[in-house]
Amino acid sequence: MKTLGIFDSGVGGLTVLREIVARGSAYDRIVYFGDTGRVPYGTRSRETIIRYSRQDVRFLLSRGADEIIVACGTASANALDELKASFPQPITGVIDVSAEAAVAATKNGRIGVIGTAATIKSGVYPRKLKALSPSVEVFGQACPLLVPLAEYGFAERGNQIARLTCAHYLGGLKEKGIDTLILGCTHFPLFSGMIGEYLGPGVRLINSGAELARRLASPRAGTPALEFYVSDDPAGFCADAAIFLGAEHPVSASLTDIAAYPAD
Repeated sequence: MKTLGIFDSGVGGLTVLREIVARGSAYDRIVYFGDTGRVPYGTRSRETIIRYSRQDVRFLLSRGADEIIVACGTASANALDELKASFPQPITGVIDVSAEAAVAATKNGRIGVIGTAATIKSGVYPRKLKALSPSVEVFGQACPLLVPLAEYGFAERGNQIARLTCAHYLGGLKEKGIDTLILGCTHFPLFSGMIGEYLGPGVRLINSGAELARRLASPRAGTPALEFYVSDDPAGFCADAAIFLGAEHPVSASLTDIAAYPAD
């Protein structure tokens, strides 16, 4: 049985899981861990993000993961290299696929990136994008309020709090004339409808979960078995997960003590 492990700071990584399940993959089983007891990662120091991410990987390995997806933009930006150096299993983040898709999509070479404060501060997206295409201009914007809005169920398209928050963060990027926007946090596809409306049809949105799922896609019969684990509030996670995944994928989450897994 081939097992894929996915971790995120909370529910955001479910956007990646949803895309993988919808497109099909070679995995018989997918184990998802949401670190709901320590969300959000985006306000933490790089050292803390690395420590949390190592614990998350060790938990998924204990559940039999053969390969791991870091379905968290913050962890991908700050911890991916350390994780790859520490563990022999294949570990994939969400940044490279997003950068490649953005460079392929842009027509005017002006690319925007929204993410957590830690992701934008890391500078990883400008480095990746410039390495792929030195002529592109990259404009970053931290959007720290979007993660808690998603976690607390404020991502509905008509939610005025979310709409005003998106407008507040995106105004500067709109003025820059970007034609491509990377949703640099896996929570952000939840806001793609209102983001698209605000920026207009001329701006292509890059969803890292969808791009990653395309890479993993493989024709297969049936649906992988899904297992969910969290570090706090399983009931709250299940309520949110049901919105993400729909009735066809019932969610039952088990509580785990992530602190029991070593960080070094």
